[in-house]
Amino acid sequence: MNTTLICPSCGEQYPEDEVAWRCRCGSYLDLAFTPHFDPASLEGPESFLRFRSVLPLSFPEKALTFGERFTPLHPMLLYGVPVRAKMDFLLTTGSFKDRGAFMMINKCRELGITRIVEDSSGNSACAMAAYSALAGIEAHIFMPQGNSSAKTIQVHTYGAMLHKVPGNRADCARAAEEAAKDYYYAAHTWNPYFLHGTKTVIYEIMEQSLWQAPDVIFVPVGSGSQLLGIFLGLQEMKRAGIISRYPRLMAVQSEHCAPLKSHMQGQQTPQLPKEPILAEGIAIRQPPRLRQIIEALSETGGETVTVTDQQIVDALKASA
Repeated sequence: MNTTLICPSCGEQYPEDEVAWRCRCGSYLDLAFTPHFDPASLEGPESFLRFRSVLPLSFPEKALTFGERFTPLHPMLLYGVPVRAKMDFLLTTGSFKDRGAFMMINKCRELGITRIVEDSSGNSACAMAAYSALAGIEAHIFMPQGNSSAKTIQVHTYGAMLHKVPGNRADCARAAEEAAKDYYYAAHTWNPYFLHGTKTVIYEIMEQSLWQAPDVIFVPVGSGSQLLGIFLGLQEMKRAGIISRYPRLMAVQSEHCAPLKSHMQGQQTPQLPKEPILAEGIAIRQPPRLRQIIEALSETGGETVTVTDQQIVDALKASA
């Protein structure tokens, strides 16, 4: 399956074998890819590849996996309100980023890419390192120097080459982009193939819900790859006539770093505090796809929500 990369800002197009990760104008790229999905055609185990018809893979039958299975949709009470929590921490490396890494690395294999660069504060680093090891791809992972030691150990365990960068996430991204002059920049923040992997979560949720869309979906947002993947899947299902309306997408950010709220109020996002924050994984001051995230919220009637560290702890306890 050949796809075309297209710039939403200037309209320039790139064939997939050009392996571009960013447009020459500086914008992120999207895929010109419109799959046709029919729930009646689903077959095989409850895995990422159950939704192969909506994945931009030329040879899905050759895709490498860790034997992933659907994660539970767990009912719980949060502040007395009944909700269902998608338990993606049960995936191979411990986060939803496995979905994007599965798609990204399998596409790299199809394109003949043998060396990749990724920058991350933790979860994406672990996912990309693990799937790169599975595929025999050399992975160079750039992480902030003061990052979680547990994530650092996990990346090392998978055999990736770890580069610790002094400074913050922006410094880390700049170092990775410099390295991308020699290697392919498989960045979860920029690459559209990653989003086509993360969208599998909404297909799972819908099948687990007997194809009845929820009213509201709350999504933690840092770079936005999960929220944008969910919106991508919802757009595909609406085109297929599976849903007639979008659930409201609610972007949840830490009060310590809430660029969506700041942008919508016409303000600059404050610098991060020097002391460690609880939700370091979503502390992204300048997500590359900020405009796209806001468009997804607007189209679904969603909003931004900021939470305190204590509220994060409360939600964690409620899910236990």
